[in-house]
Amino acid sequence: MKILNENMIKNLSFPDFEVEKMEFFLQEKVLKISVEGAWLEINGGIQLGKGVLFFKDWESLSINRFNSTSEKWSPIEEASAESLRDLCEVKFFDSVISLCGFGSHTGQWIEWKIVNAKIYAEFDS
Repeated sequence: MKILNENMIKNLSFPDFEVEKMEFFLQEKVLKISVEGAWLEINGGIQLGKGVLFFKDWESLSINRFNSTSEKWSPIEEASAESLRDLCEVKFFDSVISLCGFGSHTGQWIEWKIVNAKIYAEFDS
């Protein structure tokens, strides 16, 4: 098992890997994203096996869906949040993490924005 800290997670990408499962516990402030694999952009790049990204104890969290017809973003209630089918974009801006991909049910573009979270990941080597 390979444990990645926040600095290493910033070097992850998920080309051709889908999200297997998302577990979201609003009250406990825990989000776990299980992925088929990842690419770690360190030392020329390393392909990782299956893994789980952990986001805990965030300050705030918002989920938004992009409507391609109206070309507008709309908020999604956390209680009815849609899981992502894939992680197309993972961005870090200071203490903000943006996770974007297509919704597993609607297929619409969705952004999970998490502020001031404790993050780490576990991957099969």
